[in-house]
Amino acid sequence: MHVCVRYQRAAEVIGRRWSAAVIRVTLDGPARFTHIQERVDGLSARLLAERLRELEGAGIMERVRRPDGAAEYRLTRKGRALTRVVAEIEAWVDAWE
Repeated sequence: MHVCVRYQRAAEVIGRRWSAAVIRVTLDGPARFTHIQERVDGLSARLLAERLRELEGAGIMERVRRPDGAAEYRLTRKGRALTRVVAEIEAWVDAWE
């Protein structure tokens, strides 16, 4: 059986270092850059900015302006569709790690 190219590409986007953590934080709702950085131990501002750009480029995350002018990041419909995937990974970790 050959591995589907689309499957591999998707796994690489969400499997990059820190991407899954950023997705997990924003599953709780929209978050400002600093909030995401505070919630993920060891994640530098440079890498967070890089991951957010990648996730935006993949259509998983979007940057929006709040009424007060501050920017925040939230999952798109495509990103929210990962909720079940994240829950399954968390269940796997609870069972095996």
